[in-house]
Amino acid sequence: MKEETKLRIINYFWIVLTVVIAICTIYVSILTIRNTIRTRSQIRELDRQIEFYEEKIESDSIFIKNITQDPEFMESYAREQYHMQRPGETVYILEE
Repeated sequence: MKEETKLRIINYFWIVLTVVIAICTIYVSILTIRNTIRTRSQIRELDRQIEFYEEKIESDSIFIKNITQDPEFMESYAREQYHMQRPGETVYILEE
């Protein structure tokens, strides 16, 4: 082989190697960007869930406080939820 042919083969090898490395780098970058976007989306969803459950905890805490400290609230809750009644009392249930 001539010296010129060897140099061409070496040059082609380096060009192909550079293209392969560039393609791999672009592929990995795209995967990283996609995973970053997906992770941020999951974080936003989890933040929404945290906010929802914090509000739920607050409302449940108020309910527990009311039901343990206010006998009138406990009685009205029991009457509404469990259809309880006093002796000799008639209760009519109206469904909406």
